[in-house]
Amino acid sequence: MNFLELVTKRQSVRRYLDKPVEPEKIERCLEAARLAPSACNSQPWKFVVIDDEELKNKVASATYSNLVSINRFSTEAPVLVLIISQRPKPFARFASRVKNRQLKLSIPHSLNICNWRV
Repeated sequence: MNFLELVTKRQSVRRYLDKPVEPEKIERCLEAARLAPSACNSQPWKFVVIDDEELKNKVASATYSNLVSINRFSTEAPVLVLIISQRPKPFARFASRVKNRQLKLSIPHSLNICNWRV
């Protein structure tokens, strides 16, 4: 299956089986997320897997309110994965600024900084 097929055939699931998710499946999802591209491969995120029932319910309940009930389905999920965003590392922030402003810098190729050339 190519990427376009994957994107067009994917679907959101809001109904879950009443059974735990196998650790191997969680690991595969985490590995796919870990491989997502980021500036200079800085990966400014952390993943927290919550499968403890009491903690999962507390976190899930905090994701919605009477005003915003869009995430109510999260209370029924057998596992939650929190994504914690971190500030990008200084070099990745600098590289982003250079790229966005299209600045021309003279960096010797021998430095091999993040495998990119400006």
